[in-house]
Amino acid sequence: MNSYAFMAEEVKAANRRLYDAVAGDYERIDGRRGDALVAWIRHRLTRLAIDAGNGLLLDLGSGSGVVTRAAKGLFQRTIAMDISPRILATAGPIADWRIAADTDRLPIASDTVDVVSCFAVLHHLYDTGSLLREVARVLRPGGMFWSDHDMDAAFFRRFRWPLKGYRALRGADRHYEGVAGIDARTYELAEFRENGVDGDFVTRQCHSVGLTPRTDFHWYGLTGITNLLFGQRERARGWAPLLRIVATKPDTRLPVS
Repeated sequence: MNSYAFMAEEVKAANRRLYDAVAGDYERIDGRRGDALVAWIRHRLTRLAIDAGNGLLLDLGSGSGVVTRAAKGLFQRTIAMDISPRILATAGPIADWRIAADTDRLPIASDTVDVVSCFAVLHHLYDTGSLLREVARVLRPGGMFWSDHDMDAAFFRRFRWPLKGYRALRGADRHYEGVAGIDARTYELAEFRENGVDGDFVTRQCHSVGLTPRTDFHWYGLTGITNLLFGQRERARGWAPLLRIVATKPDTRLPVS
């Protein structure tokens, strides 16, 4: 196994260990998945269902099911997929189907999914390109991909030192490392891109697999205080922490005469 493949597998294994360990207690530890965020996600999903179709939603890295819970009644069928079998097993009635799988090898037929969602997932990945290739494969023509709530790398570079102070005060690493079996190395690997996902790079990857992306940046969903201060308005790159990507798989089929 080459060094690239070895590191990719290490990152996957760390994510599996961490989320297996916190299954059943993840939302308490995270502390940011309240009713306001669920309502905000539902609003986004409603728009996607209108624009791309409401047949099948595939939620990647679904965790405890915040996206699929918010999607209730919006889609005919939902699939919750995560690398952690245990977090899926303890998550309650979150979807029509639950599948434990890697994001770069989706056990889903090609051209069958209306919407693929990916909430706070990209920063956990060693290779975002593999995920996007699979997303492009499983989306039907006209289907849409929505990724949100990953730290934007440009924002991190601009506000590196205040962010380091905020993270030290919040102590997310300590919360996770306090769980039995989770050490600092596991947390570091699971949060592989905690210093930001490069939106420009991911945009180029989308284009390379045949998706047409749009990116924007916002603050909503971090804390109640930032929700009040910044609201849901889009911001210029580098001035908001959260990267959103909405990409469409073009429908290149010729119209039937």
